[in-house]
Amino acid sequence: MNILKVVIIPLILCVSACASNTKPVERIEDIPEQSSSRQESVAFFAKVYKAVRDTERSLYQWQYDVRDGVDSFIYDVEKDYYNDYQK
Repeated sequence: MNILKVVIIPLILCVSACASNTKPVERIEDIPEQSSSRQESVAFFAKVYKAVRDTERSLYQWQYDVRDGVDSFIYDVEKDYYNDYQK
């Protein structure tokens, strides 16, 4: 379920944002100014970068949580084994 939240939902949001952001093709003479377009592009890619960065951080945190859980489980099992059978 966490994979769904961490990977699939941001991916769907990015794809839907890209699909809804389409403009009709314009001739070069019809484009008034490139600076606002550049600012919009930079803002869009900044949002994508932030989403990817946050997703990566979430995945790393999930990975560390899994590793810590497995390590503590193995430690508990070994501790029980030595307490029960090494007397």
